Amino acid sequence: MEKKWGLVIDITRCDGCGSCMLSVKDEYDGNSYPGYCEKVPESTFLLSLKEVVQGQNYKMNMDYIPVMFPHDRNFDPKSIPGIPEGAIYVREDGLTVIDPEKSKGCRQIYEYFKDTGAIFWNDELDIPQIYTLDSHRLDEGEKLPRCVEDCPTQAMHWGDLNDPESDVSKWIAEHPGAVLEDYCAVGEGADCVVKYYKLPKPFIAGEVTNADGSECLEGVRVMCTDKATGDVIITETDFMGDFWFKYLKKDGDYTIQVDGCPAMDVHLDMAKNLEDIAVPDVVKEENRIPVPVLNKED
Repeated sequence: MEKKWGLVIDITRCDGCGSCMLSVKDEYDGNSYPGYCEKVPESTFLLSLKEVVQGQNYKMNMDYIPVMFPHDRNFDPKSIPGIPEGAIYVREDGLTVIDPEKSKGCRQIYEYFKDTGAIFWNDELDIPQIYTLDSHRLDEGEKLPRCVEDCPTQAMHWGDLNDPESDVSKWIAEHPGAVLEDYCAVGEGADCVVKYYKLPKPFIAGEVTNADGSECLEGVRVMCTDKATGDVIITETDFMGDFWFKYLKKDGDYTIQVDGCPAMDVHLDMAKNLEDIAVPDVVKEENRIPVPVLNKED
């Protein structure tokens, strides 16, 4: 059976060390791989790291996204007019190849994918260039792209999706229901080799104290309700009195209620820190949160 390469990047495990970025830099700087990729300029990083910082004051969250060409299995080269046949194509295993010879002068390819932030124009050679996921190495029998091989936190899971024993297949099997997303796909109906788990999303956070603010309260229930769907998440404050509701919808409308306090509406145009919320000494019954089965937020 033909291989079907897949890469899952677990953002929760990426600490921004840059090993993937540097290993790809090492693989391509000054090195030519005929039919795959020509020498890459020193100023070009075919794989880059994007830092995403969200929040305010002391409720901050920082994530890192390894950004690389997405390798859309459904990409049709005919989407780019005026280029020679074979200048860019998708292999049977799903990897995209930009032929260094046939793509010479084809700036249309660069313009088509420019918004991904993962394609680069080599002025000296007059060609577009992408991170090939080391297809030259894979074709020689290597099992892993350099970025995966050199990741110290095991944030990247690679392999043949047609092989249930591959690392990526095992990861998917161990995470049933995991939502895998494209990051920089172009157009509708994309089916990308590169998928991301837990891409940064807005959050709502805060701190719960006693009435005069002198003490943080642990174990207080806090409820988050999606006003559009009615979905409810209930969590408890930690030993610092903090609560977090992560991976919420951008531009979503939510109701947050701390047990014993009036509900408050939040429009999530960005991550929100609700800061200190004081629970009154005398609690009105209507401000109590019902006691369903508790599902703690991850």
